[in-house]
Amino acid sequence: MKSYLVLTPPGGTDPDHKRTIFLADGFSWLALIFPWIWLLTKRLWLAAAIVFLLQLLAGRMIQVAGFEVAGFLFALAINLAVALEGRHFYSETLIRRGWTLDAVLTADTLDTAEELYFSGQQSPEIPERPAAPDWARRGEARPGTGWDQGGIGIFDHHGGR
Repeated sequence: MKSYLVLTPPGGTDPDHKRTIFLADGFSWLALIFPWIWLLTKRLWLAAAIVFLLQLLAGRMIQVAGFEVAGFLFALAINLAVALEGRHFYSETLIRRGWTLDAVLTADTLDTAEELYFSGQQSPEIPERPAAPDWARRGEARPGTGWDQGGIGIFDHHGGR
């Protein structure tokens, strides 16, 4: 089971919840393989630039004699840090930008998490129908006519009376 963070946009939710984010909390394979690209897709510009520079430094360390293993381990540590903590960093950044952490859900899949979240939400209120005007009530069924409703066809003869 995964934990899902439910983040709602600044200024409240929109009626159809299109901007609501369900963020799975956990490891990201894409962030492990391409950490700075993953950060760019999440619009974390400064973090992406720092990770890119650190990866350049790790690549330079690998080229220096005697530091090959240290450079490789440094690059691996950077990638692991982004893969393990990238989603948490992304959620904290969204919260700083005004998003609201509305719920934390535990579910097997994203679909189940969405179903759990939206089942607890109140549906938009349906306005009451206005009372029928007097002219519309004239065609109501009269006892003893044999008809449950008004006429048949173009003209309403109210059962022949």
